[in-house]
Amino acid sequence: MNQIYNLKNGRTLEVISMHGYCFGVKRALNIVVDTMNNKEIERPIYLLGNLIHNKIVTNELKNNGIITIESNNRTRFDMLDDIKKGTVIFSAHGISTRVYQKALDKKLNIVDASCKMVKLIHSKVIQYIKDGYSIIYIGKKNHPECEAILEEGNNIYLVTNISDVYNTNIDSDKIYVTNQTTLSSLETKDIYECIKKKYPNAILDNKICNATTERQLALLDQKNKDLIIIVGDILSSNTKSLYKIAKDDLKTEALLIESSEDLKNIDLNKYKNISITSGASCPEEIFNEVIEYIKEGD
Repeated sequence: MNQIYNLKNGRTLEVISMHGYCFGVKRALNIVVDTMNNKEIERPIYLLGNLIHNKIVTNELKNNGIITIESNNRTRFDMLDDIKKGTVIFSAHGISTRVYQKALDKKLNIVDASCKMVKLIHSKVIQYIKDGYSIIYIGKKNHPECEAILEEGNNIYLVTNISDVYNTNIDSDKIYVTNQTTLSSLETKDIYECIKKKYPNAILDNKICNATTERQLALLDQKNKDLIIIVGDILSSNTKSLYKIAKDDLKTEALLIESSEDLKNIDLNKYKNISITSGASCPEEIFNEVIEYIKEGD
C-alpha cells in the first residue's frame, strides 16, 4: 500500500509502494558480494559491464576492489580482451553464448549474475533459431541486454519502434517475437499490435518483467499529481521508462534524479501533490534519503 505523508500547507507526498531493487538486481548484488567475500575466488575480480545501471552501486563495488570493464564503443565480446586472468562476473543484463565461450577459452573463472528472466529469453531465442524461426526482438539499440540477444544468431531483427516493423521484411511464417525485459509495457503494446497485423502467424511472447510492469501500472494510478519524482540512474532503461510514462502518459511534470543532491536547487514548495517512485536498480537507502530530504525541507 502506498504511504502518504502530510507536508506543510496542505501538501502531500505519496510514496508508491513498488520501489527499490527488483528480485533480479537483489540476486545479482548478492552474487557479487558473496564472490567478493570468498577468499578462495581467483583474483582480480572483474565485472564485464556495469552490474546494474546505477553509478552509486558501481562506485561502491569499485571501492571494494571490484574492477568494472565498461565501454560505450565496444561490445562485451571485445571488452573481454582486457581481462587476462582471474574472475569475470557477468552482469544482470545477460550475456551471449559467444561471450560465455570466449571466457571459457580464456580459462577465466566465471560467475554468472544474469537475471533469470533474461536467461529464459536467451534460451527460448536459441531454441527457436534451432527450430528454423526468424526472431523479431523489441529492444533499445546498444543496451547490454539487447546486445547479448543480437549476438545469438543472424536471423534476429531488432525493432525499436513501429517504423522498424514496417521496414522489416521476413519471408517466412516461422517468426518468434520477444522483447527486452526493462521496456515500458505501454510502448511495446503498439509495436506488438503492429507486428501481429503484419505477421499474423508470428508467435508473440511479451517478456516485460513483472517488477517493471507492476511499477509502471502503479505509476499510472498517480492521476492529478503536480509532480512525480523518479529516483534512479539516467542510464537505467526501466527508470527512463517510468519517467517517460509520467511525462507522456500522465502529462505530469516529472523529475528523474539520482539522489537528494539533485533536489537542492529545486523549490518543491510550489507543488501541492507529489508522488515518488524508483527504478529497479535504485538502492533503498538512496530512495529513503530522498524521501527524508523532502520531508525535512518542508
